[in-house]
Amino acid sequence: MVQATRRFHKFLKSILFTLWLVAQFGPTDAFAFSDEVMDTFLDRGVTAVARGGLGKLPAEPEALDFEAPLYLDSKEGYRIETGYEGRLTAKVYDGRWKGSIADSDRLETAVAASFSLSGGSIKGSVAAGYGYNGYEIRAVNSKEDTYVHAKENFEAVKGGVYLNAFGKVSLGASIIDTEYRKAPEIPLQLEVSAPQWLKVGYQHSYSNFATDLDLRLLGHEGNLPLKSLESIDSLYLKLDYRGIRGKLSQELGVAKNRMVEAKVDLPKSWYLVGAYHRRDYEDINQGFTVDGTPSGYVKGALRKEAIRAGVGKKLQGGWNLEANFRHGSTAFDGGGGASSLAVAGFWPSLIVGNYNYLTSASISANQYHIGGEFTGERYSFGVGMQYIDLKPAAQVDYWRSSIFGLGSSGADSKKLTVQRIDMIFLGAGIGYRWKHIEAKYAMGQFIPVSVRDNKEEPPPSPATPGGGGGSSIFPEIADKIRHYPGGGLHRLLVSVTF
Repeated sequence: MVQATRRFHKFLKSILFTLWLVAQFGPTDAFAFSDEVMDTFLDRGVTAVARGGLGKLPAEPEALDFEAPLYLDSKEGYRIETGYEGRLTAKVYDGRWKGSIADSDRLETAVAASFSLSGGSIKGSVAAGYGYNGYEIRAVNSKEDTYVHAKENFEAVKGGVYLNAFGKVSLGASIIDTEYRKAPEIPLQLEVSAPQWLKVGYQHSYSNFATDLDLRLLGHEGNLPLKSLESIDSLYLKLDYRGIRGKLSQELGVAKNRMVEAKVDLPKSWYLVGAYHRRDYEDINQGFTVDGTPSGYVKGALRKEAIRAGVGKKLQGGWNLEANFRHGSTAFDGGGGASSLAVAGFWPSLIVGNYNYLTSASISANQYHIGGEFTGERYSFGVGMQYIDLKPAAQVDYWRSSIFGLGSSGADSKKLTVQRIDMIFLGAGIGYRWKHIEAKYAMGQFIPVSVRDNKEEPPPSPATPGGGGGSSIFPEIADKIRHYPGGGLHRLLVSVTF
């Protein structure tokens, strides 16, 4: 019975580790699981690598975007695009977590052709494309027989149309055949300009997340399937008036879910930028198995919030300098139940009793950014740096029923002891335009600075059966930072217009 209890303590720690992963890598837009991983460190995924990690405000896609179909405009011509992103978020070369990795890659291709109707009163374009997104997250500790793994590959075929009538009304619609859903997704945008400096719009979009987390602990095999498929309807306002540009987007039916971003021009070529984003996702309610047997469930809520403020200056000769502060947080709160039969025999499980637990997991980041860009007729160049201060937290409180499910006992609490992770991100990019061809390449690199544990936590106790050391496994998770991690990313975009 004692051995079964110890095994179940380890099993609950693995659940906490899994929920900590969920808090960092939670739901996001379609085909963007790895974008969500990177968004913890870099604003809007890796689209802003060349600036050192923060995107421009107000932000606009630089490529054809089927998920926001108003950006399928081919600029009154023909357009072919290919984009590739490779992200080695982290790789552990040594230490207890040797072989652990967080890696992903993404390929997008698209073609668009313009047309006009009614003597040019109605203009538009049609587009088609293919997308691929793959990722792998693997945390392995052979000394403790601990293994957490998720690996997925998703593909999509896309089509869309963009229309603009009399320069006043714009309509965009896409159809995306994904591997997330049984039926195709149909993103939609409608925008009205009256007057020209004020635009009112409606957007129908999707948020998808689907993965299977495989866990192995003390000889037991666990599986936690995570899936969240949402349809999102939003209204927005876009303002561009006398040096003030901004956007306010409000999700319908969820008052807390909104996004605001703005840029204000000041005298002497100075400007201010700012943004706020909050989103609560649909509640998670997933069951998990151990050794192929249904063994419990996880319930909880996930939310994300970010705020940004910055100042910049436009210099002569095409140069622009900008400094920013950004604070972001992701949090998961929930609980569930787990059967002790998952790790103990039938009769021992009656004595041990089933477990109930409450859990919370979060990660917050303060980011200090400075970057510069040059934009010329043919060449463009950008470079930037961020100092990132990460503060993770996770805790599980659990208790079990006594014999035959009556009463309660065995109450305990486990906490993540990693208190703070500091790192630097360096990014640089270059672009070149030659006749009808434009190519952009950007690369970035994470440089770990330090990892600090909570000094108030007790030191590890002597080893217990199973090699767990009798303490939380989370201090050792930090080994992926301490022991020579990789952590770079690359981005290439080629566009041909004619």
